Amino acid sequence: MSAKPMPITIPAAVARTQFGSLLKQLEKKRARFIITKSGNPAAVLLDIEDFDDIVEELDPTFQKSLKVARAEYQAGKAVTLKDYLKQRLARPRHR
Repeated sequence: MSAKPMPITIPAAVARTQFGSLLKQLEKKRARFIITKSGNPAAVLLDIEDFDDIVEELDPTFQKSLKVARAEYQAGKAVTLKDYLKQRLARPRHR
């Protein structure tokens, strides 16, 4: 996993005139921007993958599923991917 870049702070006027360039940087460099208005942070611009990660972390249903998974793992109910695939491929397919 690569390190996340530090956010770049830019004024709203620059963001407005350079929006296309900022989008390219989001896509190619996974850049993040803090947009300021009158010198104060007003908004954040980040790529969709980062946004999805944040939403996932805040989603109560997702958090609950993580707690359930952690409890199952601690209870020894975990299965390795290798074992899962072995079991899955051993089952006859129904068509």
